Amino acid sequence: MPIITSIKLQRKGKRFNIYLDGKFAFAVSAVALTKANLRIDQEISEKDIERLRDKDFKEKLYNRALHFLSYRQRSEKEIRDYLNKKIASQKTQKFAESTDKVVEEIIAKLKDQDLIDDRAFVDWWIEQRSRFRPKGRRALWSELLRKGIKKEIIETSLVSEEKEFDLARKAAIKKVKSYKGLKPMEFRQKMAAFLSRRGFNWEVIKKVLDHAKRGS
Repeated sequence: MPIITSIKLQRKGKRFNIYLDGKFAFAVSAVALTKANLRIDQEISEKDIERLRDKDFKEKLYNRALHFLSYRQRSEKEIRDYLNKKIASQKTQKFAESTDKVVEEIIAKLKDQDLIDDRAFVDWWIEQRSRFRPKGRRALWSELLRKGIKKEIIETSLVSEEKEFDLARKAAIKKVKSYKGLKPMEFRQKMAAFLSRRGFNWEVIKKVLDHAKRGS
């Protein structure tokens, strides 16, 4: 069996490089090093090496997922796609268990910690859209489907018709300066096209245009 000939702390001081028979073999965290009780002159089986490599890579994937989540809330699909992409980029990494199982294990851990919650994600997404880039139910529905959100979750979370009108009006107010000086008909056409691109239906758009016409 291979023998551990050297254990060296990496430059960043958080992980250790393990050398077998004088050659670099793999790296582990300080926690993994302690738990496995690795030491110089220790014989280590190929099975144990494989197990340590798997465990270490899963730990790195989990930490990367946490970093990915640190920027903003994510849907379950976004996290799963991110993890699969990271695994695919590590062409030399071979897991003893299936990569699907590895991803599901990390997803389950994040769910247990309440770091993945698609219902909470939908509420956050709609709130962000309402504050910074108001969009209609149609556009929100499409965006959330692409994020992998189930239809029943979207349906119970989308804004009411009254709220949609408020969002459309808010979007129109932000855009009205761009159309300053246009003739009434041209203004209505451009505003209607803009609101339609934002995913608002014609009933809501017409209501917004009628309010604008009355100066309200």
